[in-house]
Amino acid sequence: MTQPETIAETEQAPRVRADELAQIVQGELVGNPDVILSTLAPIEAGSEGALTFIRSQPFAKHWSVSKCQAALVTKGIEVPDHDPDTRALIFVDDADIAVVRILEMIDPGVALPEQGVHSGAHIDPEAHIDPSASIGPGCVVMKDAHIGANTVLMANVYIGAQARVGSNGLMHPGVVLGDRCQLGDRCLVFANTVIGADGFGFLTGHADHGAVKVPQIGTVEIGDDVEIGACSTIDRAKFGVTRIGNRTKIDNQVHVGHNCVIGDDVLLCGRTTLGGSATIGDRSMVGGAVVLNDQASVGNDVKIAGGSIVLDSIEDNQTVLGVPAMPARVALANVAAQRNLAQFCRRVEKSLKKLDPGFKPPSAENKP
Repeated sequence: MTQPETIAETEQAPRVRADELAQIVQGELVGNPDVILSTLAPIEAGSEGALTFIRSQPFAKHWSVSKCQAALVTKGIEVPDHDPDTRALIFVDDADIAVVRILEMIDPGVALPEQGVHSGAHIDPEAHIDPSASIGPGCVVMKDAHIGANTVLMANVYIGAQARVGSNGLMHPGVVLGDRCQLGDRCLVFANTVIGADGFGFLTGHADHGAVKVPQIGTVEIGDDVEIGACSTIDRAKFGVTRIGNRTKIDNQVHVGHNCVIGDDVLLCGRTTLGGSATIGDRSMVGGAVVLNDQASVGNDVKIAGGSIVLDSIEDNQTVLGVPAMPARVALANVAAQRNLAQFCRRVEKSLKKLDPGFKPPSAENKP
């Protein structure tokens, strides 16, 4: 369980009284209404004017020694040693959601290019760019590409021929959208992500010839409200489409192989790798550094623990972990058994010696 990093106070950071904040988040104030808040901090490392949050009971024990002056608390959590004269607690239905509302209010955003096309950008005469879009320096937009209304391309973004970018999107520096690939409305793509590189398709080499490259002539289609982290790669299909559904969120350094199909509202954590033609159903959550084998299939509402390897298929509503991935209760039982395996083997060897005095355990046979 972790709390967010401190959000440093800036000259633009708003200052708000505890009672005003309680009204904003529709919470119940318990404590001093005059506490002035100007920053957010983890409960273990706050300072004067800092607001923190308590999402679950284990965090509440830190409140008595915390230097934060106020906390958003999920209703039902008991907070010991609270001094209502000097500090403030604001009870809300969900502390995490309340923090999101506050962060949205104080987010300074990022520096964006001005509306229009920067003089340092290269735009093919036959590209179609909405007048309300913003195209930063060093950007390249190829023939018959389409950029939708209010979309922003920061510096050095490349949009291939016949590619389409929807409206109200934001593409950070160095993003590549390959030829004929599509990005939906309101998508957010972070730096150096590549969408539409060739899938890794080769026929195995033989004595008379090396590996043979298989042409990758398909495309990538990404739905609306998708977020893709920095340095991720989404390969184009061999033929057909590599598809990512609406509202799916992809972390940094994720690789999606050719012809993969990812459903709506999926969460993919960092360093996850999807082999070619893998599929993931709607609303599934995939932990960090998970590997899906080629053609692996994951159903709807599945949870996969970090570091797992999925070799074949996982049915709907399963929680799995391990190598290979298996139902959590089975995997945890296996881990518990492995902890006692050495002791169990020693006991078996002693029992066998009693039955057969000449018995030599494998461990003894392997000794020099």
